[in-house]
Amino acid sequence: MTMGVAEAEAVAILVEEQLERSAKMAEADISKKQTKIHRFPVSMRSLGNDGGYVVPNVVAIGPYHRHHRHLRQAEETKRVAAYYFCRDSGHPAKEVYGRIFSVAGEARSCYDDDATDGISEAEFAAMMFHDGCFLVQFMLSYTGEEVAPALESLINVMTNIARDVFLLENQIPLLVLHALMEFRPVLVDKFIVNMALTFYMDLGQQVKRRILTLSSITIWPHLLELLRCCVSGSVSDGESPVVLAPSPTSSAIELGQIGIKLTASRTAELKDMGIKRGPLFGKLFLTPFLMGNKGTCWLVNMVALERCIAVTWDANCTAVGSYIAAMAMLMNREEDVHELRAKGLVYGRFSDQETLQFFKTLYKHTHMGPRYVHILQDIESYRRERWLWIACHKFVYNNIKTIVTVFTVVGVLVGIFKTLLNIKQHKL
Repeated sequence: MTMGVAEAEAVAILVEEQLERSAKMAEADISKKQTKIHRFPVSMRSLGNDGGYVVPNVVAIGPYHRHHRHLRQAEETKRVAAYYFCRDSGHPAKEVYGRIFSVAGEARSCYDDDATDGISEAEFAAMMFHDGCFLVQFMLSYTGEEVAPALESLINVMTNIARDVFLLENQIPLLVLHALMEFRPVLVDKFIVNMALTFYMDLGQQVKRRILTLSSITIWPHLLELLRCCVSGSVSDGESPVVLAPSPTSSAIELGQIGIKLTASRTAELKDMGIKRGPLFGKLFLTPFLMGNKGTCWLVNMVALERCIAVTWDANCTAVGSYIAAMAMLMNREEDVHELRAKGLVYGRFSDQETLQFFKTLYKHTHMGPRYVHILQDIESYRRERWLWIACHKFVYNNIKTIVTVFTVVGVLVGIFKTLLNIKQHKL
C-alpha cells in the first residue's frame, strides 16, 4: 500500500512537470506566431489539387519542401546566384556566409523542429545563404536591376518563381535578407509594389508604395506577410470590434434591387471597402480582382497566413478574410458573378462557375474581421431606414422591361393619335 502511494505521488509530480512543460511550449508558440514560418493549415489543403496552393512549382525556399524531386534543378541555380551576389557585392563568399551564420540560429527558430531535425548549424546556414542570395537576385531582376547573363533563366521563369516565393510554406525570415542587403541593397518596397500590381485587375490602380529602409523590413517576418500588408492596406489603430447581429446577406443582384450599386475602389487596397450613402442610392465599393492562377494562389496563401496569425479578432490580421467574405456574400449564383464582371469588380479567365466556387469555398476558411461586419451592419441599416424607397425601387428594378415596353407603346399610340388628328384637321 505504501509503495502504491509513493508511486502515485511520483506519477503526480511527473504529470505536473509535463503539464508545465506543455504550457510553456504553448506560450512560446503563441509568442512566435507573428514571426514563425507557418505550415499551411491542414483544413485548407483540400483547396488545391495535389497541393496546388502549397507546393512550389520551380524553387524551394527554406526547409519545408526541399525533398521534392522536381525542385532539385533549382539548387544549382541558387549556387550560381550566390556566386554572382558575392562577386557583385565586392565581398568574398566566406564573409557573406559568416554573416548569415551569425543569424542562422534565430532564423532556425522560426521553423518547425521536424523540418530542421538532422540538419547541422552549418548546413542550415548554407541553406539560408543560398536561398537568400537567390531571392535577392530575383528581387533585383524584378525591379529592373541588371543581373549576370548566367541568371537570365530567372527572367524566363519569373512568373512561376513569383508564385513560389509567396507561398506560406516557402518563406525564409526577412532577417536573412536583411543581413544580405548589408552587402547589396535591394529596393524591397519597389519589388513588393510591383508584385502587388500584378495582383490586381487594373495595373492603373493606385498602390501605395511603402518606403522600406534596411532597418525597417525586419518588422515583417517574411515576404508573404509583407505582400499581404501591401495589398490589404494598413489598418488604423484602435479599431474596436463590433458585435454582429443576425441579418440577411445580400448578393450582387439583391443589392441592385434595393438601390445599392457596386463600384470599384479608387485604391488597390483590400481594406478599402464599405458602403456610401447618397440622397437616393447607396454604393458598395470594393477592390477589383483578377482571377488568375498566380493571384488566386497568393490569395489562398494570405488567407492561410491569417488563419495562423489571427490570435484575436484583429482588423490587422483579418483584412484579406474580410475581403473574401464580402466577395463571397455577393455571389450566390452565376448571375451574380456576371453582374460583378459587368461592374468591373471581377476579371480574368476563370468562368463564372469557377469564380463562384473559388470564393464560396475559400470563404469557409476565412477569419471575418470588423470591416466585413461593418458592411453587413451598414446594409441592414440601409434596409431598415429606407424601406419605403427600397419597395419602390425594387418594383421598378424588377419590372423595368415591362415599364419601358408600356411607355414605348404609349408613346407609339400618342404618335398615332397625333398623326390622325393632324390628318383630320388638314381635311377640315
